[in-house]
Amino acid sequence: MYLRVFYPDMINYLRLFIELCLFRQQAENIPKSESLLLVTGLVAILSAAANAASEEGFIRGLLLSGCQIILFSGMIWLALRFKGLSERCVQTLTGIFGATTVLQLLTLPLFGWQETLVSPDTGQLVVTLPLIIVAAIAIWSLTVMASILRQAMEIRIGGAILLVILCQATVLFMISMLIGSPSP
Repeated sequence: MYLRVFYPDMINYLRLFIELCLFRQQAENIPKSESLLLVTGLVAILSAAANAASEEGFIRGLLLSGCQIILFSGMIWLALRFKGLSERCVQTLTGIFGATTVLQLLTLPLFGWQETLVSPDTGQLVVTLPLIIVAAIAIWSLTVMASILRQAMEIRIGGAILLVILCQATVLFMISMLIGSPSP
């Protein structure tokens, strides 16, 4: 019974997140639901851990992804609070987590093709089609996050892009200081 009631909502949420990824939906249309935020945050952690599993292992991937989500959430909350818009935090983070999960799931099949990025013979970076696709999806993900932040914070897109890059760089730095660098 619960699944029949919950299932149509999940399909609608999935459509909403896909529409966010395609820039056809506004961040203000994301439901303000702490339960949905929790679900999207957990699914974002799981999808990121699955992507990291080939290099980091699933457990370490969960730890890294969980830390990333928590730190990123805190930074976005601080940025929204600084702008006097902390009431938009739940919708903003739900949108970011839902949309980036959709994009992470697109990259999942590509990580198996990327066993080595550096040629053992030359020591040079090997540019492969999966690497190019993953890089394109990473840029797409950055622009989706920036679009959501632009709307939530009422700032220009350039400022939103810089904010996303600053948050991601800070999160990566903090994780490397707390947990250590990712495996080579």
